[in-house]
Amino acid sequence: LLDALDSVCRMPSFVRTGLLLLLSLVIFSGMSYLWHSRFSKEDKFEAPMKKWSPITGQVKPLASCNCSAMAHDLAGHIPTANRADIQKRRAEEYKKHQARTGSILNTLLLAASNSPLQYPIQGFTVRPLVPTLIPGLALNSAQRSSYKVSLNVTKGVLRLGSTSKAESVEGGGKNLLILEKMNLAELNKLLANVTYTSTVYHIHTGDLVHFSFEHHEAVFPIVIRRPTVPVLFDMGTNIRDQVTVTTKTFLRYKELKVLIRSLRQFYKDVVLIVADDSFTPEKITEENVLQYIMPGGQGWFAGRTLAVSQVTTKYFLWVDDDFLFTDKTKIEDLVEVMEATPELDVVGASVNGSEFYFSIDYEEGDGVYGGCLQRKSKVKIRSLPNYPQCSIVDGVVNFFLARTDAVNRVRFDPKLKRVAHSEFFMDGLGQLMVASCGHVSIGHQSKMAMAEYQRFRNPGNAEVQYKLQLHYYKNHLKCIHYG
Repeated sequence: LLDALDSVCRMPSFVRTGLLLLLSLVIFSGMSYLWHSRFSKEDKFEAPMKKWSPITGQVKPLASCNCSAMAHDLAGHIPTANRADIQKRRAEEYKKHQARTGSILNTLLLAASNSPLQYPIQGFTVRPLVPTLIPGLALNSAQRSSYKVSLNVTKGVLRLGSTSKAESVEGGGKNLLILEKMNLAELNKLLANVTYTSTVYHIHTGDLVHFSFEHHEAVFPIVIRRPTVPVLFDMGTNIRDQVTVTTKTFLRYKELKVLIRSLRQFYKDVVLIVADDSFTPEKITEENVLQYIMPGGQGWFAGRTLAVSQVTTKYFLWVDDDFLFTDKTKIEDLVEVMEATPELDVVGASVNGSEFYFSIDYEEGDGVYGGCLQRKSKVKIRSLPNYPQCSIVDGVVNFFLARTDAVNRVRFDPKLKRVAHSEFFMDGLGQLMVASCGHVSIGHQSKMAMAEYQRFRNPGNAEVQYKLQLHYYKNHLKCIHYG
C-alpha cells in the first residue's frame, strides 16, 4: 500500500487529479446504488406518503345565478300576501324533485395515478336484488409477505361466488368484504369471484364501491337498473304509416277546411287529428279526419296534449289550423332527417319560407332562489351533421315533426291556455334534442278578421302574470328573459 501511495505521489499533478476524480465517481455511484436498493421496494418507499382517498362530490358548490337587466324577476310577480307560503311550498317540492331525480351516479370521481387496483370504471350494470359478479377486479402489486384488500358498498352486500377458507375472508354477505392472501395469484382468484347484490329495490339507481389496498383507494360506480322493454313503431311502406298530422282549432272552421283541402292535395290518406275546444262545435265529416271535441275554451296546450295522445304513428306533424300545404311541404324530407339521426326528437321547418328557432341559456342557481333562464331567438347551437340545411337548436316554430313517444314524455302543460309555445321546449330542455331545417316549408293563410276569435286570441295581462308565476313555481326559476 505504501509503495502504491509513493507511486501516486511521483505521478504528474494532472494525472493525480484525474485519478482522484475517478475515485470520487466510483464512491458516489456505490452509495447511490445502496440507497436505491434500500428504498426502491414499494412498501419501503411509499410508507411515509400521506394516505390519499379519491375526491367525490362537486368541484364547486352551486352559486346563485345572475339575471340580466331585461329579465323578469319572477318573485316580484307573486302576490305579496301569498309569497311566503308559496316560497315555502316551492322549496319543499324542489327538495322532493331533487330526491327523485338525483342519483349517486352523478357523483364526481377522480382516479388516482399509479394505482395497483384494477376495477370496472364504466358499464357495470346489475338488476335490483340479483347477485352479479363484479368484472375485472384485480390487484397488481410488487411482492409482499401478504396482500389484503377491502371492498365497501352502501346499498348492497358483497359475497364470494365460491367457498373460501374462513381465514381469507371477512364480512361475506355484508356491505364490507375483506380479503387477505399470502399469494397474489390466490388473492386475484378471490377477487374474480366477488359478487354484488343490491338490497335496495329501485328501478334505476346506483351504488359506489370503495376498493382499498394499503394507502390506495379507488371508487367505482355500479348502475342498478331494471331493463326496459322496447316500444317500437312499424314504419310500414308509406307516409300514412309513418306520420299523423295534428292540429288544434278554436272557432276557425273556415281556415281549418282550407287546411284540410291543401293537405289532401298532396297527401290523400294521411290521418289528421283535430282537437276542437270551440264553444259551439261544428262537425267535420272529412275522410281520415279524427275530430276530438273538448269542453269550450280549454286552451292551446290542452288541445295539443289531447291531439298528440291519440297519435298511433311513430311521428306526428304539428300544424296550425290556418296553415297551408304547398309543393314545398315535403313531410318525407323531415322523416328522412329524423330516421338518419335517431337521437333527434323534434325537427322544425319554415313557415312561408321563414324559420323561427331559438336557443336557451339556463343556470340552475343555488337551489334556494332558483335558476336563471334566457331564450335567445335566431341563435343556433351548431349545424346538424350530414344535413347542412339543418341546425341544432332548443326550440322551433309551430310547424314541426316530432317523435310521438318523446313528446308524450314531456307533454304540453294544460295550465297554459293562450300564452304558450316556447314553454314546451323549456320544459323539455335536456330531454328533447331539437333541430330546425330550412329546406321544408308550409304556407300561411291570409289573416281573417273575426272579432270573437280575436277577443280570445289576444291574452290580457292576467294571463301573462299567471305564466310568469307558473315559471317561478313549476320551473323553480328566479328570473326569465324572452329574447
